[in-house]
Amino acid sequence: MQLFLMTFALLLYSSTAQTRWPKWRVEPMVNRRGSSQPTEFGFSRRSSQLVSPRASLRQTPAQNDEQLANAVVDMALAIGRIAADPNSPAEVFSPVSIMGVLNMLLLAADGVTRAELYGALRVNDKTAFGMYHRRATGMLKNFQSNQPAQLDRLSWKAESCVSQDYDYEYGDDTYKAPPIEKVHILKLANAIFAQDNLALSQKFSMAANEFYGANTQRVNFRNAAAAASTINNWVYKATNGKIREIVSGSFSSETSLVIASSLYFKATWQNEFIPKITKPKDFFPDGKGRPSVKVDMMSLIECLPYHYEKSMGFKMIGLPYSDNSTTMYVMLPQDSTRGKVRDLQSRLTAAKIDSMIPLMTRRSATVSFPRMQLESSTNLQKAFRMLGIKSIFNAQHSNLQNMLEPSAQKLQKLFVSEINHKVNLSVDEKGTEGAAVTMTLIDRSASAVYFNVNQPFLIYIRHDPTRLPLFYGAVFDPRG
Repeated sequence: MQLFLMTFALLLYSSTAQTRWPKWRVEPMVNRRGSSQPTEFGFSRRSSQLVSPRASLRQTPAQNDEQLANAVVDMALAIGRIAADPNSPAEVFSPVSIMGVLNMLLLAADGVTRAELYGALRVNDKTAFGMYHRRATGMLKNFQSNQPAQLDRLSWKAESCVSQDYDYEYGDDTYKAPPIEKVHILKLANAIFAQDNLALSQKFSMAANEFYGANTQRVNFRNAAAAASTINNWVYKATNGKIREIVSGSFSSETSLVIASSLYFKATWQNEFIPKITKPKDFFPDGKGRPSVKVDMMSLIECLPYHYEKSMGFKMIGLPYSDNSTTMYVMLPQDSTRGKVRDLQSRLTAAKIDSMIPLMTRRSATVSFPRMQLESSTNLQKAFRMLGIKSIFNAQHSNLQNMLEPSAQKLQKLFVSEINHKVNLSVDEKGTEGAAVTMTLIDRSASAVYFNVNQPFLIYIRHDPTRLPLFYGAVFDPRG
């Protein structure tokens, strides 16, 4: 079973403002003649440019957006390069959750701040407010649908092959693997925690709720322990109790707002790893020939999607989940080292990934893969700055004033102080409890592919119908 939990918290500060900020405006859609007039954002159905968010959600079907999905992938790959740490055991994060926070920031952004956020998502800065959020909403609805529309028809999903068999050795009683209940849970959650005396815009709160399901709660950041408890309780519930804390019990006197986003993903494999034979084996964090560590290695013999990318010197195998929509792709350079993984990261693009996955074919494969329990906490401010999102961190240049009521926009400025990203990632084989059993594997040469993940690798957990990556990152030491 796999369990992935991610929480993303964004802290906004306020300061006294001297600049007169514009009213909440949106870039209008351009008519066929190429001209238009700016329109005040409103929730009235009589608006000439936008319907209300609630009506928009009802009218927006679950749909794919290839351009936006590719932008999220390229943003993820860029963050992976920027976040590289020469000493880290793993660097795994959730692109979908990061997109969720950017979406909520875009509800309030204006001027240069909105242009920077659009730029990170490769969206034309003249795109109308309503048009962008309908696109994002439709894609996320499709992402969470039980029957999602498909961007690609991956032929390997319908393929079959003959996998090699294996035999159990047992004592007096014949061993039978316990039946496995198939599980697939995908839950996105967003929340806004606002200082109790902050003049938070009702329009912003309504839009965040109607477009992205974010509820707003009032807290008193001056009572730091109570505010932290409220936020962390939300995190605990949103992640089914797996992440207990995203903020500590201290806040700056200027803290006015916290935006939180979580992704909870729990799923069983389409084909579970073989029970009872997981055992400690050598893993080489810096490549073979260098010191090794002992990790629990799981084993699987199955027909799995596989591709060897000769031009880039790595092989890729897919481990599908039971929903047949989500797949973990494992990318392993030849004779992998930390340096070779970094080189692979530097060359991957959304276009490259999207061209390789359809080329995969099902092959009889013997897979050895580490059981993992990884936790990481990261401040993504550096990554955002490198992506061109800079003004939100500067009290003088940040333009998030649409979070405030018009009467307060002249008195306060909101800017971002921290962007905290926390991941809890667990990978195991389902059904490891029970009677003691050993197993005799057939010789590996009987499988067409032998995929031994005992060196640094990349994981890329992808919702195939939308191409959206749930998680992406490098793993150098599965022990975390």
